[in-house]
Amino acid sequence: MPNRDPAFDDYVIKIHNVLTKLDYYRLLGVQKDAGKADVKRAFLKITAKFHPDRHRDATPQIHEAIYDIFKRLNEAYRVLTDPEKRKLYDQQLSAGNVRFSTDLRMSMVPKTPEETITNRDARQFYVKSRECLTNGNIMQAELHAKMAKAREPNNEAVNALLSEIQEAKKKR
Repeated sequence: MPNRDPAFDDYVIKIHNVLTKLDYYRLLGVQKDAGKADVKRAFLKITAKFHPDRHRDATPQIHEAIYDIFKRLNEAYRVLTDPEKRKLYDQQLSAGNVRFSTDLRMSMVPKTPEETITNRDARQFYVKSRECLTNGNIMQAELHAKMAKAREPNNEAVNALLSEIQEAKKKR
């Protein structure tokens, strides 16, 4: 592998060795008050160096380290460019956690009913049903809700919507 820069490979190993200790800001090289555009700029600059496809000629150890770094860079970018996740991450960081915990996020942020629906088609039928119900079109609302239930029969949000539709039908 004569084309490889041994200094870069040493740098990769050093970064990889401290990867678990680096918070997202340090990893991307941005200040804590950096805006979304600054984060994106830093992300694009650093991932150009650490993209695994640019290092196919690396040894397996170096390639694995680069891949781990690249995954963590992507994780940092996704968190720091999402205002909600970033706020939660900053709270976690002040508690000493350098990685974003999705378990904590899920326990702190209440889900909307449609976010509890995992099937994409069921979610679309749910949203359409809710829209029809809001507009007073109960028959269409019921049809869409039944389509959602067929795709996700045990979802509480879908079942609650069907109950709401039944109540609306009784009031008519």
